[in-house]
Amino acid sequence: MPYVIAGLMASLSFLVNRALLRRLGPTVVITLGPAMEETAKTLLPYYLGVDIFVTHAAFGLFEATYDYVTGGKQKWAAAAASVAGHALFGFITVSVLRLSGSLPLALASACVLHIGWNVAAILICARKDKVT
Repeated sequence: MPYVIAGLMASLSFLVNRALLRRLGPTVVITLGPAMEETAKTLLPYYLGVDIFVTHAAFGLFEATYDYVTGGKQKWAAAAASVAGHALFGFITVSVLRLSGSLPLALASACVLHIGWNVAAILICARKDKVT
């Protein structure tokens, strides 16, 4: 079940992120996008009693496939970062939820981490562009 939810949420996130990018521009990558993704892959599993961590990690696999197929020179790095990042976000979500018992705090923690992750990725890519 977590794989089905992850696939559905990855598809939904792709469509919503694409629409948000067109309407609001690239700042979506470090604002609404991470918040929407974390909410999508946490709330449904939470309320259905499905493993949240597995859902997050599987979401990362779906995103990694997309990154690999659409990526250029860095497709392997992008795919690996997707799997690692989403597994990390899932780990943080589950850990904060277990420690605090607060779903909003767990979601907020994952959102902040995801935004930071995306900012770091953008800065790293910008540096590589300057070097090459």
